[in-house]
Amino acid sequence: MNSNDDRLSRRILLRTAVAVTAAGTAGLVPASASASTPPWDALRKQLRGNLLLPGDGEYSSAKQLFDPQFDGDSPAAIVEAAGEPDVLAAAAFARDNRIPLAARAGGHSYVGASATSGALVVDVRGLSDITPDGDQVTVGAGVTARALLARLDATGRSLPLGTCPTVGVAGLTLGGGIGVDSRRYGLTCDQLVSARVVMPGGGSAQTSSTQLPGLFWALRGGGGSAGIVTSLTYRTCPAQSRDIVHVTFPPEAATQVLTGWARWLSAADRSIWSNLTISSAAGQLGCEALIVTPAGQGSTATAGLTATAGTPASGTDSRTLDHMAATDQLGGGSTTPRSTKVAGSDVVAQITPAIAATIVGVITARSRVGATGYVLIDPLDGAVRDTAPDASAFPWRTHTATLQWIVDDPGDPADAQRWIADAHRTLGPASAGAYANYVELGQDPSRYYAGNLNRLRSVRTTTDPNGLLHTGIAW
Repeated sequence: MNSNDDRLSRRILLRTAVAVTAAGTAGLVPASASASTPPWDALRKQLRGNLLLPGDGEYSSAKQLFDPQFDGDSPAAIVEAAGEPDVLAAAAFARDNRIPLAARAGGHSYVGASATSGALVVDVRGLSDITPDGDQVTVGAGVTARALLARLDATGRSLPLGTCPTVGVAGLTLGGGIGVDSRRYGLTCDQLVSARVVMPGGGSAQTSSTQLPGLFWALRGGGGSAGIVTSLTYRTCPAQSRDIVHVTFPPEAATQVLTGWARWLSAADRSIWSNLTISSAAGQLGCEALIVTPAGQGSTATAGLTATAGTPASGTDSRTLDHMAATDQLGGGSTTPRSTKVAGSDVVAQITPAIAATIVGVITARSRVGATGYVLIDPLDGAVRDTAPDASAFPWRTHTATLQWIVDDPGDPADAQRWIADAHRTLGPASAGAYANYVELGQDPSRYYAGNLNRLRSVRTTTDPNGLLHTGIAW
């Protein structure tokens, strides 16, 4: 996309937003100017779906996210949308009454963005149609990862997604979408062909690389900052059987393994994917690689990793599975129970021996005090690099890996947050930023969008001029 195309896109979006906003100005009452209750009954009459308010019988369950730590949050109301008209009505109501907006599909945000207290939550899980069409598929914004993969599997197709079965496909795409097919096919957002978007500033739009390309650019990695997506169309890829190999290494060799892993994977065929987990549990350090390959190639890939790492594995488990069995193996089943995680991320441009030692040192220090926690290291090479850093809102196209720092079910979430903040500080200038799908509170948005931030802010200002849409990032 050239700069003229982008300026044209912004002008079109601005005209749309101004026209629709002006039409509703007569009823615009800023929340700060009035203590009266918003006219919820007027909104309810416009909806085909449900409107739930605090005190309604289903409100408590409807506001629940994947993580129970946000059960105490209190949205102003929840719209369970039955279609795009409901999303449009909710967005217009929020605009006219100056109420923050939050969109919910899978509800997996680490900061509970889609249960924000005081916000009008637009729950799009009812938009769950899946329509395959040759090598493309169009899905409603409420579709989850496993549901989509199972439907595509029946046609012999698949899509590069993450592994958690209950993650919303829309949210995954909007943040980028890293998964076991990233090296071969790129990010989930790289497969996006077009999308329909409701803009908080007014109206809806169909967008693609040729229709409102500036908005389409923002949807590919911008973290849902430009609007509420109602449907998405993707290019699919062939479904395939896989080898899944878990390789355990001696913990004392973790730095050597991490350095070797990065060197080995950078030269490996794109059909091979691997990540590395370095963990602390009950005072014990752990080091394990996950390798995913086309069926029949797992043993060769495992030999390549161990040879480059220069240390023998202490244990290996290898399985050959068909497409959906592999999907369930990688995701831990067809569904996932609610659980609490405290997490954050860094992005690194390279993994040198010194950087590897720093990463391992963070986990080692955690293990020495008997605390749990781990870092999950995912690659950003292969087909991820086929797209230029400024060709989509996702900026990390020339980097080596994401580091996801996680504490599962922490007894003290504040302590886990402090540990992750310390990990960021310890890594220091080796960290280029962070991944928008692992958002943390209180972070500067430049950590997620780097050189793309100003352009993303410009699109957001056009589509959401009142700054109503809440994504967990302080814009």
